[in-house]
Amino acid sequence: LFVALHLVPSVRRFYSRSPGDTASFHKKDIRTGVFELFTGNEQLQSAYYLALSEVRENIHDKNYFIAGAGWTQLWTRDTSYAVELAAGILHPSTAQSSLITCTEQVDGIGVVWLQDKCSHFGGWPNLSDAISGARGAWSLYLINGDKTFALWAYIVTKNSLLRAERDAYDSSTGLFRGCSSFMESNSGYPATYKSNGKKVGKTKALSTNMLYYDGYHLAALMGNEVNASQDEISLLEMKATKLQQAIRKRLWRSDLGYYSYMESYRNATVDQMEGLGEALVLLSDGFETDPGRIESIFQNTHRTSRGLPCLWPRFNIPEKFDIASYYHNGRIWPFVQGYWAIAAARHSKLEVFEQELNSLISLSQEKNTFAEFYELDGSFPSKRSRQLWSGSGFLGMVYYGLFGILFTPEGIKFQPSKPAGTKLGSRISLENMTYRTMILDIFILGQGTKIKSFKLDGVLRETPFLSATLNGHYVVEIELEL
Repeated sequence: LFVALHLVPSVRRFYSRSPGDTASFHKKDIRTGVFELFTGNEQLQSAYYLALSEVRENIHDKNYFIAGAGWTQLWTRDTSYAVELAAGILHPSTAQSSLITCTEQVDGIGVVWLQDKCSHFGGWPNLSDAISGARGAWSLYLINGDKTFALWAYIVTKNSLLRAERDAYDSSTGLFRGCSSFMESNSGYPATYKSNGKKVGKTKALSTNMLYYDGYHLAALMGNEVNASQDEISLLEMKATKLQQAIRKRLWRSDLGYYSYMESYRNATVDQMEGLGEALVLLSDGFETDPGRIESIFQNTHRTSRGLPCLWPRFNIPEKFDIASYYHNGRIWPFVQGYWAIAAARHSKLEVFEQELNSLISLSQEKNTFAEFYELDGSFPSKRSRQLWSGSGFLGMVYYGLFGILFTPEGIKFQPSKPAGTKLGSRISLENMTYRTMILDIFILGQGTKIKSFKLDGVLRETPFLSATLNGHYVVEIELEL
């Protein structure tokens, strides 16, 4: 079950939609009963429907996602993170067409994930986080179960890994070179890197290396789904393990209690932590196996009263009126908050999850929008409002944190996190959630993270799991206890 690499672009035709289908898609009212939330908390409800609306507003007429207000194009990383966080379950058709668009042809390799570019540092290989596309693709496959799409994504991801091994892998350290994912501006680096793409391209960032770890791991999982050869899958798993060992050895800072933001061009780690990178460490399947390190990351990663910053401590660099001179230097990015909150929920850190959830609710109320980033006082440039990955970050907190939805190839596992201090009703629900050939009504009773009972259509089940093979309308009831 393999497709010649030169035929991959033709896969696009399998995912086209008729103009009428696209038009009806955009005219759908947000409050039609699909993905309806009931929590008893007015502020949470308001933020939820605001996020739903803003994600929908970021769908272009040609059925692909744009980054947000002020943008007419899409980026690989923005799209992939948004799809994984929530946009994929809400708008699977748009997510699929968007991801397919985020590709390019590379001579000698084939079709790969498209590398985003920036004005300060250029593009590939100074920036090398295009492999982020694998996260979006895998998360979407878990939702739609489309084997044709999975095969296409598997080939694109494998090609992307080959390209990175050729152009960005540093054999002396075992890490991948390149700018940190999304923090591709002078404001995300010390002054010595200012507008010096080649120098930035010699650094090894935590987030980018975690993306490559996941790239290998997810490619192996994709391979299993499309019946790739066991030798091919085993090689991907071996490379994931090798990279895991290099990251854990070279980027862990035992003196600081978290992973370093990056290894500099001189192969020395910096003192800064990186919000996205720490979250990916905690979320990536099988990566951090040391309970002591996990606890240390939660204890020592810096959090502000407004939420997790993208990096900390801030670099001592000039900050001018130009947004790119400051927005990556210790500001709050909602999509990063989303990953961090979901990681906290997965590790039963209820207090951490609750703080991040409430912080983002508060930030969204500043000007009734989910902005690209926020200052520590909650302000932001008005032209950076209604951002796709920001609204998706909040929705991810609700779906994958509060309701504890965890998609797998076999179905859905549940691990809710319902905090006591957020003034939620005794029973909350997410109703008319669409998943494959099912419609789900999910009810959560009680508080905490420990599941006391799990019922499917009123029948007690031993494990909190819903098989992907089911069809029809089902009611899931989960009772929690502290």
